[in-house]
Amino acid sequence: MINKIVLGSSSPRRKEILTMLGLPYEVVVPDTDEKEEALSSPQTYVCALARAKGNAVAEKLISKGENIDNTLIISCDTIVYYDGFIIGKPESDMHARLTLGMLNDSWHTVFSGVCMRCGEQIFDDFCATKVKFAEMSQEEIDEYVSTGEPMGKAGSYAAQLRGSAFVERIEGDFFNVMGLPVSTVCNMLKRDFYTDVFELSKRLNEVKK
Repeated sequence: MINKIVLGSSSPRRKEILTMLGLPYEVVVPDTDEKEEALSSPQTYVCALARAKGNAVAEKLISKGENIDNTLIISCDTIVYYDGFIIGKPESDMHARLTLGMLNDSWHTVFSGVCMRCGEQIFDDFCATKVKFAEMSQEEIDEYVSTGEPMGKAGSYAAQLRGSAFVERIEGDFFNVMGLPVSTVCNMLKRDFYTDVFELSKRLNEVKK
């Protein structure tokens, strides 16, 4: 039985989403470089990274002498996929400008891999959301990059913040574009752990009292 949730991420958006769902959690940041060898598909790529993050968190907890048999570790990785290319976080302002210029006035897909680990049980799944960017001028792109918001964001934009000005249409889970697909998290809880977000939230919040 799950008696604690650990989020393997420092992402403010992922914290915000778990809080929105009413799930109490602790944060343990995984020691991974968020890079993997080129794999067969973006789905495989994000799931491999999510699992690597979850394993890194588990190792941290075990090294501290913690028993993780009843601890649910949630880890996630998000990328943008465009024209056969995997696009992660920008390494510089120039990189962000090039990425946004490439996505300008076109469709791309946001993939997130989610890994849930409880003791020796490890499951992963992915979510894909299609995003259509409006046509942007170079001036708009430059102004947006100058805000610093694209840094640390897959695809160099934050759809829930000022980057929303570029988003013309979304098909699929919006929260996936934020960085943690709620639909996938809820489905995994039901399918793999025989619970749901409401029951789990109620029980874990009662335990905290």
